[in-house]
Amino acid sequence: MSPYPSLSKGQIDQLFLAYTGYSIGTDGTPHYQFWEPTDFLPLLTHTDEVTGCVDGTMFTDFLFLALGILNESGEGRFLPRNEKAPANWNEWVRYQNELFLCDRNLDALCQAVQRSSLSSTNVWIALPYPNPQIFPSDHLRIRAVVEWICLFLENWSNRPLKCCLNLKGFYWLQESLYEYGGAFDDRFVMTEVNREIHACKENGVPLQSIWIPYQLANGWNEWRSLGFDLAFLQPNAYFNPQRSISQAAASAYENDMGVMIEFDLAVTYDQAKREKLLEYLRLGATGGTDAQGRYFGPYGYESPLAWYTGGWFFGKNGRKQAMVSLYQSKDPLYDVIFRYLNGITE
Repeated sequence: MSPYPSLSKGQIDQLFLAYTGYSIGTDGTPHYQFWEPTDFLPLLTHTDEVTGCVDGTMFTDFLFLALGILNESGEGRFLPRNEKAPANWNEWVRYQNELFLCDRNLDALCQAVQRSSLSSTNVWIALPYPNPQIFPSDHLRIRAVVEWICLFLENWSNRPLKCCLNLKGFYWLQESLYEYGGAFDDRFVMTEVNREIHACKENGVPLQSIWIPYQLANGWNEWRSLGFDLAFLQPNAYFNPQRSISQAAASAYENDMGVMIEFDLAVTYDQAKREKLLEYLRLGATGGTDAQGRYFGPYGYESPLAWYTGGWFFGKNGRKQAMVSLYQSKDPLYDVIFRYLNGITE
């Protein structure tokens, strides 16, 4: 039995998922996702409400990812696997352009770091999924992803982001391994893409690759043989009451994986959702056993954590995102999360 990945390896401590591009509703309606400098400030450092002074840090790493993008006609296209509206190469480039927008997303995080007391922070970038409908061979699928990575690295080198952002690597966006019945092989594609990522260097250090499969996803426990440096397991219990946080934590513990904490804007108004988030935090502080008697350690202290806090919601009361809203409303949950991020138990 292997414990969680060692925090001493220095890969990731607290990973925040920052959604960009577009989310596409079940009715096909696209919802724009973007970040501005002021959005990131309360995610970088914590300020003591009494003294007004910075008294600690928040998230150590930021993962930029998008689930959808618009094509030239304004129609939604999916960046993960989707059979009805998969994104093509031009739409992949549009997604990358969103990442590099002036005053938004990567540039916004860089500006926020410069306004904060920090010298830098770490970033990871999600890779679009090469759907066989668009790229009709595994060779073409691999080549498309690698060319997208090369284009990203070229854009990265041509922008003044290195002064405040440390590019650590890339994230495989598709949350499960898909099997096409022999015609195409996700295992081969993922392994080859990871090999190509490791051949790239930033400041003389090989880039890394990470993955966040959901509980019971196909291939979830094959992450190491697929060439990933680190993987987190999504419990999915916040959204699906039939899923177990404890079961996911025990599986993560057995398979040397980090754990994902999940919540969204509902914690600001729904008591049941708020309690579910607190359950994630309580179990992470104590550890325990699942229904099958499998042990899991206190992942809140021993494991790298990934934080899903939802995307941006645009309603009659303006633009809202869960973590940003907790800070802006002075909700005590923001301070609870700060203490949790830093292992403060008092």
